[in-house]
Amino acid sequence: MASLTKSKTIFAFTSPRTIEKIIPEIELLGNHFSGKIWKANAQLQSDYFEVLFRSEFYEGETYPNNPALAARDRITRAPKALGFVDLETNIAITKPGLALLGGKRVDEVITRQLLKFQLPSPNHTQSTLIDFAVKPYLELLRLTSELDGISRTEIAIFFLQLTNFKKYDKVKKMILRFREQSKQNKINRKAFVEAQFNAQIKIIYADEIHAGITSTRQSEDNSLEKFIATKRSNMRDYADAFIRYMRATQLVTFNVQSNRLKISEFRQSDVDYILLSIKPEPEIFSDKEAFRAYLFDENQPVLLVDDRKLLGQKLKIHGISAAELVNESIEQLKDRIDLMEFLLSGEQIEEAERALKDFGRIAELEAVFEQISNREIPDAPLYLEWNVWRAMVMLNDAIRVEGHFKRDLDGMPLNSAPGNRPDIECNYEDFNLIVEVTLSSGRKQFEMEGEPVAHHFGQISKLSLKPTYCLFVANKLNPGAVAHFFNLNRFNTSAYGGKTNIVPVELSVFREMLLRARDENLQDSRYLKKFLNFMVEFGRHAENENVWIDTIREYSKNWCKVSPLADAI
Repeated sequence: MASLTKSKTIFAFTSPRTIEKIIPEIELLGNHFSGKIWKANAQLQSDYFEVLFRSEFYEGETYPNNPALAARDRITRAPKALGFVDLETNIAITKPGLALLGGKRVDEVITRQLLKFQLPSPNHTQSTLIDFAVKPYLELLRLTSELDGISRTEIAIFFLQLTNFKKYDKVKKMILRFREQSKQNKINRKAFVEAQFNAQIKIIYADEIHAGITSTRQSEDNSLEKFIATKRSNMRDYADAFIRYMRATQLVTFNVQSNRLKISEFRQSDVDYILLSIKPEPEIFSDKEAFRAYLFDENQPVLLVDDRKLLGQKLKIHGISAAELVNESIEQLKDRIDLMEFLLSGEQIEEAERALKDFGRIAELEAVFEQISNREIPDAPLYLEWNVWRAMVMLNDAIRVEGHFKRDLDGMPLNSAPGNRPDIECNYEDFNLIVEVTLSSGRKQFEMEGEPVAHHFGQISKLSLKPTYCLFVANKLNPGAVAHFFNLNRFNTSAYGGKTNIVPVELSVFREMLLRARDENLQDSRYLKKFLNFMVEFGRHAENENVWIDTIREYSKNWCKVSPLADAI
C-alpha cells in the first residue's frame, strides 16, 4: 500500500518499460513462485529476480546490488496495480493476468485493466495535501479524443496536473491556450516550451520551493535549477510511459507528423462507447475485498466489444450480414473482427511499401530521423526500427523487406522486434541482409548488441546458400562494439556460421547514404552489395578497427558508385 501524500501530480508506470514486458515476467513469477509468500519476503524476491535475470527475455547485463528491491520494482508497480497478480496472501496470477498470458485479444485485456486504475484506491491511499479523484487513463483518452490528439509535451506539462476529474476542463483549457501561444512562438519554440514547463513546475511545487525543500533523491545538488530540471525529466518520463501503456490498448496510435497521440480511426466508436459508459468518478469500495473483486474481474468494465448488437453493426460495415451471425457467440464475433483487423494490418503494410517505392517521401523520413536524434519522439528506439525499415524499402529493389516490430491498426510501430529475431530482414536476388539498429551507446551498446547481432547473423546465414550481410546502425558507435565486429569478421566462429559479415555505421552515415541514393536516383541492390562486400573484405586486411571504421565512413560518401577496389577484392 502506498500513500499519495508525496505526489503532487498523477503518475505513470515506468517499470516494466512497456506493458507487454509484464507478460513474460508474471509468467515467470507464476511458474516458479505461485502459492508462496511475497510480502516482506526479501529472500523470495531476490530468488525471483535471479530467475528473471537468467531468463532469455531479460534486457540488461548488470546484476543489481539489491535484487529484492529490483524484483519489487518489476512486480509491485504495474503488475500489482493493474490487477495482473495478487500478492495479498499467496502469490497468484489473477484472471486478468491469465487472460494476458493466454495471448488472445491482449489489447482488450489491457484496456479493461488500465480503465480500472484510479487514484485513490486501496493500493494508493488518499493524500493529506491534495484531493486525488481520477481515473488517469480514462481522462487521457478523453483529452486525446476531444483535442484531436495530445503531445508528449502537453501530457508532461498539463495532463499530469489532472489529479481530480473536476480539473478536466481547466487542464483542457490550459492545453488549448498553450497551443495558441505556441503558434506565436514558432521561431524560438524550444525556449518557449521550456519556459512554460518551468513555470508550471514552480506552480505545482510552490510549497516545497517556498520552504526551501528542493533536494531530490537523484542528486545532492539542492539548487532550485537542479530541482526543476529533475522534476522536468521525471514528468517527461511519465508522459512517455503514459503514451507507451495507452498504445498497448490499440485505441490510440501515434502520428509522427503532428507528434501527437491520436485516437485510431478504426477504434473511434470503441472510444466513444468508453467515454459515454464509464463514469469519471473513482469507484468507492466498502472494503478491500470489494476492491479486489472489482480489480480481478476480467469482464469489467464493459466495452463496445461486449455488446453483440454493436459488434454486428461493426461487421455489417465490412459486408457481413446479420443472417450469417445469428448463431455465433460474442467470442466468435470477436474472432471475425480479429481476422478483419489482421487482414487490414497486412493491407496497411502493403500500402506503406507502395508509397515508399520512390524517394518522394524522403523529407518525411529525414524529419523523423531528426526527431529521433533529438529524442523528441516517445519510444525513440522503436521509431528508429520503423524509420530504418522505411528507408530500406525506399533504398533498393529487394524481394522482401520485413521489419519484425509489431504494428498497430494504423500501420504505426507498436512494439520492438522480439529479442530472438533481427530488427529488419532484407531478401535480395543474390544476397541476404539483416539490419540491426540501436540508440544505446557506450559500454551498454557493446553489452546489449554485441552477441545478439552476431547470433542473428549466424541464424540467417546458416539457413541460406546466398551470402548474408549485416548492417549495424547506431546513433553513436561504441569502440568496443566496433572492435568486436571487426574481429568476428576476421575469425571463424562456428556458433555464427564461420566469419561474420557485419558492417557498422553511425545513423548520420546511414542518413547520408540514403540522401546520396536519392541524388543519384539509385534503387539498385547491386551497389549496396558491392559496398557491404568491400567493407567486410577491407576489414579483414585492415591494420586495426580504427582504420576500418574510418574507411567505412569515407567510402560511404561514394557508395552509389561501384568502386574498382570492390571489384578487385
